[in-house]
Amino acid sequence: MKSYLLTIITVSICIGIYNVISPQFRGFEKYSKMIGMLIVLCIIISPVKDFLNFFDDEGLEDIKDGIVNRGDDEESEYDKIFNDYLASYSIEEVKDAIEEGLLEKFQIPNDECEVSISTEYIDGKLTVSYVQILLSGKSIFKNPYTIEDYFSKLLGCTCSVLIK
Repeated sequence: MKSYLLTIITVSICIGIYNVISPQFRGFEKYSKMIGMLIVLCIIISPVKDFLNFFDDEGLEDIKDGIVNRGDDEESEYDKIFNDYLASYSIEEVKDAIEEGLLEKFQIPNDECEVSISTEYIDGKLTVSYVQILLSGKSIFKNPYTIEDYFSKLLGCTCSVLIK
């Protein structure tokens, strides 16, 4: 997010400087400003592509449903690859949610904590089995038992808080 905002600001400043130092021909300045605005607009809407790609990942389930007449070995191989993909994506989402919860509930910034998650398959479903939170900086003075209790109840698994 920081790099995105920095890019918008940098390009805007560069376009502004260009408009100030460019020669003031009759009618040229109007086109120069329009081109600069289009460049900034393209940069601003560039995250829309990432948002739309998120929905393309949902299409993987359709591909899975469309595979027919395969042997058991091939299907289990596909299931393993598909489940590993979903697991890696889900783990990152859970980590982000825990870091967000640490910031909102306990005022622990992301740069003062590291979250590790262990998962396992129970009845074919991916579940979080263990969460480890490593605190550093000023956050070491927070009560680790409160944090452990909160996330253990929230996620239904064992949670431990360590101090770096």
